[in-house]
Amino acid sequence: MKQSTRSKLDELLRRANKQKLGRKVKTDDLICFSLDLLNEAHLEQICDKALTNKDRLELLFRKVAKEKRGITRDEFFGMLIDGKVTI
Repeated sequence: MKQSTRSKLDELLRRANKQKLGRKVKTDDLICFSLDLLNEAHLEQICDKALTNKDRLELLFRKVAKEKRGITRDEFFGMLIDGKVTI
């Protein structure tokens, strides 16, 4: 686990455990509850952030290749440089 993630988790646990009554909130409690809040849009955002520039370029090529059957990568790069293809 990254240090920044651990710090966020520790802060949330500290805030959750300020209460004097009841059992202590554990890491697993916090994570399981949080995971239930994720929806498809959140997952899509997470996946988009995981893409490298090379991945995004490949996705754009595939999109253009669907529209213009038989296009080569060289032709695609030319269109990209000329500004004929945009994201």
